[in-house]
Amino acid sequence: MMIQSPADALALLASLGATRWLVRHHELVVEAAGLLVTGLHGVRFDRGAVMLGAALHDAGKIVHPEEMSAPGHHHEQAGRDLLVANGVPAELARFCVTHAGWQDGTLEDQLVALADKLWKGKRDEALERCVVDAIAATTGEQPWQAFERVDALCDAIAADGDDRLARSRIA
Repeated sequence: MMIQSPADALALLASLGATRWLVRHHELVVEAAGLLVTGLHGVRFDRGAVMLGAALHDAGKIVHPEEMSAPGHHHEQAGRDLLVANGVPAELARFCVTHAGWQDGTLEDQLVALADKLWKGKRDEALERCVVDAIAATTGEQPWQAFERVDALCDAIAADGDDRLARSRIA
């Protein structure tokens, strides 16, 4: 299956056995990622990769459904392996691993991880600092300028976390 859009990615997850709840989770992370991508105009990064990464990042929870309701890291490599085995390029499947191990990742990896936090209204200071540093390096902005932009954007996205959490509940 050729994945060209988040909708294609979500369809793939469903075809691989993702629960309705898991697909909904990905939809809401994609929503937060879209807000990030839009809000970071003027910053050079692969917007398509961020959107697809957001749509695929927890694919391993198909294999490890116990990690949908409890902490765990088995789903990360399992998701990458599942996606690669089903024809997803490794450069996209990597988001299954890097959404948790973003510390040494690219700006795209960090933005997927950030969307996975912000969708539910959670902030992560260390992750946001990495994003600020990457944006300052990419744009030539002073770190304080990049911080102001990222902080305001994260505030706005996180402010709707309760609404997205309410929409994540599937009967």
